[in-house]
Amino acid sequence: MKMIRLLAIFALAAYCQLAAAGNAEPTTFSRPGILSYNFYSDLLERKYVIDVMLPLSYSPENADRYPVIYMTDGFLHFPMTAPNLIQEQVPDEFGNVKVPAVILVGISHAFDHRNLSQRVVDFTPVSGVIKGAKLGGGADHFLEFIEEELKPFINNNFKGNEEDETLVGHSLGGLLALHALFNHTNNFDRYVIGSPSIWWADKQILDSELAYAERNTDLGKSVYLFIGSEEVCNEVNSVCGIEDFSFLTQQLKSRQYENLTLKQHMFDHENHSTVVAPGYDQGIEKVFSSQILPRKYSF
Repeated sequence: MKMIRLLAIFALAAYCQLAAAGNAEPTTFSRPGILSYNFYSDLLERKYVIDVMLPLSYSPENADRYPVIYMTDGFLHFPMTAPNLIQEQVPDEFGNVKVPAVILVGISHAFDHRNLSQRVVDFTPVSGVIKGAKLGGGADHFLEFIEEELKPFINNNFKGNEEDETLVGHSLGGLLALHALFNHTNNFDRYVIGSPSIWWADKQILDSELAYAERNTDLGKSVYLFIGSEEVCNEVNSVCGIEDFSFLTQQLKSRQYENLTLKQHMFDHENHSTVVAPGYDQGIEKVFSSQILPRKYSF
């Protein structure tokens, strides 16, 4: 009896495999409202994958222009962030929305060992030493790629609003966002910055913040900083996420920058990886609840 049952199971499995093979057709992966591109940068002479989520109200025929959110590490973070953004644009019974109609742009490196090291180059302001090897320092070039190539593509093809642009980044992507905030201040209006790698290159980013403070009293941006409560110092105390995060936020508050909207949050029971989803969800909502000023910086 058991043998007959096993034969029946094997026969059913074989039938299902044949049915799947007979009906399956290879196709380019796509999702409603989301477009994907292999984008070659002439400036950097390499290729990126760009995902674009259009707002529910998007129409090529109308004249509306939409705020644009640029997200680094799109391969990991775009798929989990896009569905929340779609839902938060849907009005409740009172006609209120959590987030206005926005365009979300995910920027991904090709997912192999060579391009993972390229991620380190693109996201770090200066070179650093990792396991005896010196690498990094390409953040300025990467931000130039976004400014000179990617933004025109988005704005010309999807009616992005060049006066309302947000940069979202986590870990080394958070370090990149801090570098943009202090050194390319005119590039973005809102920032969502998660668990930034302040430790990079002996905390060089703190020198950037100090240099900015020495020449400015105004920082008309909306900034949301977040981290997980479990991001404590590692075994050799070379990376101390919470300590560095707390120091930076206190420094920013002590500057008393005019027109800076600064919010920070530590998520309980979250680590460096798990904090991304709640941090992005709340962070995007918070920065869009703040009004932004017309840009007047040029650094």
